Amino acid sequence: MKSVAALVIAFGASAAFSPANATAPACYSYNGTGYCQYNGRVTAAYINSNGEILLFFDSPMPASAPTSVGISGVTVYSSAIYRMTDNPDYGKALYSTLLAAQARGATIAAQLWGVTGGYMKIDRIWIYE
Repeated sequence: MKSVAALVIAFGASAAFSPANATAPACYSYNGTGYCQYNGRVTAAYINSNGEILLFFDSPMPASAPTSVGISGVTVYSSAIYRMTDNPDYGKALYSTLLAAQARGATIAAQLWGVTGGYMKIDRIWIYE
């Protein structure tokens, strides 16, 4: 991971997170780079034979949210993606984590960095009670 930057973002995400308030993803800027974050439940997770994992949001993010922090190319606002070809081990861990959170009814925080095929790309995830 991105060592110090990742730790700062991790602490920031956990400190700012309120499990009672599941909302559409919101977007922020960190050191001049835009990212978005989804706080909510895993109501649906999807994987296909091409190794594409989708996490569906409780509510779609506003189309203006990514562009407000300089992110372009987003055309899908109801879900985020991870392509297992990027890192198969992480993809397997991510999908099993999504399923475990869904089975428990746990609230998650997922950070979305970058754009792939019009989707925001899932980069990291936290699970809360």
